[in-house]
Amino acid sequence: MTVRPAVLSAMLGAVLAGCAGPLAASRHADRIAYGAYLRGLLLERSSKLPEALDAYQEALEHDHRSPLLHVRVGAAYLKLGRMDLAMQAFRRALALQPDHPDALRWVAMLHASQGELDEAVEAYERLLAIGPGDPFVMSTLADLYVLQGNLAQAAVLYEALIQEAGPSSQLHFNLGVLYGRLNRFEDALAELSRAYELAPDSLDVRVALGLTYELSGRFDRAAAHYEAAIELDPLNPRLRHHAARASLNGKRYAEAAAQYQGILDLAPRDLEAIMGLVRVWLAQYRYDEAARFLARKLEELGDPPELYLALGLVYREAKQAEEAMRAFERAIERKGDYAQAHFYLAAQLDQLGHRPEARASLRRTLELDPNHPDAMNYLGYLDAEAGEHLDEARALIERALALDPENGAYLDSLGWVYFKMGELDEAIRHLERAAELLDTDPVIFDHLGEAYFMRHDLERARRNWQRALTLSPNGAIQEKLERLMATEAVTTP
Repeated sequence: MTVRPAVLSAMLGAVLAGCAGPLAASRHADRIAYGAYLRGLLLERSSKLPEALDAYQEALEHDHRSPLLHVRVGAAYLKLGRMDLAMQAFRRALALQPDHPDALRWVAMLHASQGELDEAVEAYERLLAIGPGDPFVMSTLADLYVLQGNLAQAAVLYEALIQEAGPSSQLHFNLGVLYGRLNRFEDALAELSRAYELAPDSLDVRVALGLTYELSGRFDRAAAHYEAAIELDPLNPRLRHHAARASLNGKRYAEAAAQYQGILDLAPRDLEAIMGLVRVWLAQYRYDEAARFLARKLEELGDPPELYLALGLVYREAKQAEEAMRAFERAIERKGDYAQAHFYLAAQLDQLGHRPEARASLRRTLELDPNHPDAMNYLGYLDAEAGEHLDEARALIERALALDPENGAYLDSLGWVYFKMGELDEAIRHLERAAELLDTDPVIFDHLGEAYFMRHDLERARRNWQRALTLSPNGAIQEKLERLMATEAVTTP
């Protein structure tokens, strides 16, 4: 290899800046270190890695305080697959020069590749501090923040990255998705709209706009974006599923049915589309049509248990309890370990007054799926209603809440367990929270009325029972209000 004098002089200056030892070191040692370093570089570039390591080690014998040499040793070890020795070498470089950018970059990438997120974030943050505005470091650090769940900091970095690197469809898209995950839907839509302006044919941007409009409750706008995405990729069934769901949630039943039927034209065995079409008919109270459709599909597809489950749900909505129970039983006959079928069978047995059998089905559900929160809650609630096994009932419902902390039905069940245990303050605390989350559920307000009545807070008891009666006219609630008035008559001087 021929090196021009000017180039060699520049290389020598750069290397000696890193390789030179103390001022008292001899020029002879510097020349040996430099020569060994150059030989190591040539060997490394020729993929002769063990020989390159020997050369770098020779250079280090004459200049052990050179961070650059330790970095080259680490890079060679990396190419040999020795991550542990590579990391040691990079750390030695950082001990000599804590802000050495190459050493920091390698350490950051090593930590990230091994899933050590906190250490990787710390290294990239140090890199960003010594080199603000580096687009690669900023985008990588933003992605690591996302993996950590630190979405707000990731969004701040993407905002800065757009200012630093200029607008691009990908950057606006990434920031829009982050805003969506932070429930900042208006900001998300603004960023995604900018991404769309820069890349109007991007399928990902169209889908992200659809999902964001859907999450913010604007189903018509969501469906329009999904339909535009379908025009870009007409044979993609997932896009049709998105469009159908948005149309169904927006009560555009004809459009939803058409999308589900379009999926079934492409893939007649698509169970999700079959279930979706059934949901459309259930929303329209077209129970007979849904039942006939499922009977036909059961025959066509060889009795899949999922369709018996769907048939049971249709019969349940149609108030045909016996037929619903038989359908759930058929699902279990076809697939004995079908946890969801056991759960729905339990609910049907409870509705028919067979509570011991319902409890057995719920226990079977939890045997098959120990993390089934609805089954935990239901079993705990049945025990609370019966006033039995209250400690076990509380533990079950608390497990369900650990999986879904903001579930109003689970909070109601836990409040009811505390009521049965005589812990009224705890009962009311959980029931009030449940009422905030599910303010149209008459059962919760009935329970609150009971708790306040037991605490002799008759005014709050009245308000909650009246709310329950407004939501669902019920003779039992009316009797409770009459009992309350009789109590007031006795207690009023």
